[in-house]
Amino acid sequence: MKALSRTRRAVAALLLLATAATAWLMMQEALRSVVAASHDDVVFNPGYQHSQRLKVAAARAAMDVLGMTGGGKEDAAAGYQADYRLQRTQIQADSEGLERWAAHDSHRQGLLLEIRASEAELKMALDQAAGSAASSAGQAQVPLMAALNRAESAFSNYAASLTEPTQALTTHYMFAAPVLVWWLLILLWIELAALAWLMFTAECLS
Repeated sequence: MKALSRTRRAVAALLLLATAATAWLMMQEALRSVVAASHDDVVFNPGYQHSQRLKVAAARAAMDVLGMTGGGKEDAAAGYQADYRLQRTQIQADSEGLERWAAHDSHRQGLLLEIRASEAELKMALDQAAGSAASSAGQAQVPLMAALNRAESAFSNYAASLTEPTQALTTHYMFAAPVLVWWLLILLWIELAALAWLMFTAECLS
């Protein structure tokens, strides 16, 4: 009986270790799947894509304006002008896309309002710097670099808000976890059942 009792204790200890190891592996795998899924949701979020493209287009448009007005060669100036028109078209397209997406993003209306205001200021500064007829003589001069910095900050703040951990729907990701997580969960239940049976039979024999 003593030998049997020692064997049961050894088996129970091994089961406890196996259960702890299985639970740890399951949580690590589930956490990895949640992080990966959350990252994909951020990267492929339409609002995130629009804000990132706006950052690039705004910076390139400002660089093109400086190149156009820098007094360089005519062929270089023509290249800057062509790229400037392209970037302005890109800014307009992504602005409209972000506006459409804003209807589905009620939690970030303050950030979106700042994007609208800073973008309008940036467009005015670009028009003034490029000498466009769209900028009226009665408007106050808007410094280009200050307007660009404000717009870039607005785009960055909106993109950063999409990476907040509180926005991740972890329950949804857990149900979409890889097959390995479910096999580990089944193994964990088997180990717990074996441990419970071992303890129950030990009580009955004592």
